[in-house]
Amino acid sequence: MDLNLLFPGSLVYVPGMMDAPTSSCVLLVEDYKKILIDPGGFASMKVLEDGLTSLGLSPDDITDILLTHFHLDHAFSSVFFSKATIHLHESFSTRDYSSFGPIIGSVYSKIIDSWKSIETFSGGERILGAIDVLSSPYHSRDHVSFFLQTENHGRVFICGDVCARQIHYHEMRKGMRSDPAAAFVLKHFERADAVIFSHDLPLFKR
Repeated sequence: MDLNLLFPGSLVYVPGMMDAPTSSCVLLVEDYKKILIDPGGFASMKVLEDGLTSLGLSPDDITDILLTHFHLDHAFSSVFFSKATIHLHESFSTRDYSSFGPIIGSVYSKIIDSWKSIETFSGGERILGAIDVLSSPYHSRDHVSFFLQTENHGRVFICGDVCARQIHYHEMRKGMRSDPAAAFVLKHFERADAVIFSHDLPLFKR
């Protein structure tokens, strides 16, 4: 399985006007499978399209989409991949999305309605034959991280928002945080050759 970082995530916030973070997006390729992890939000649609086009891929080529959690900055662009199976935590179906407000709540509902095929996980299992789902409900109750072996980058830890930026990892490493989330991140960071942060540049350790 080969890993391609289509784009790194970022954070954009203008008080009172705009809150537009977008997640890192990873493409995994193995034989006929073309897997996106966290395809991103509205703000990253163009770079997502450019990344796929540069690899000679169209939305119809994507077979699977994995979500670390169901927030708009990670999951909105899943609406463009009608042939993909969506993989996410089972608890997504029990959330009251109307509580997010009449507009944002309806966006979540429209995303779910666009999914033609859904497979859920609960955490702790291996999916698609090669990707370990790690329970990490520290950012939201449906949050998971992923760990996998790749041909081009060795062992890869995709941590999601449990460790969104490199500075968060360094705070954990230096003992500035000692909570369960920090222990989780440090454990899996130590066995990884590469780490994909959701809102920062990746860290390749080899």
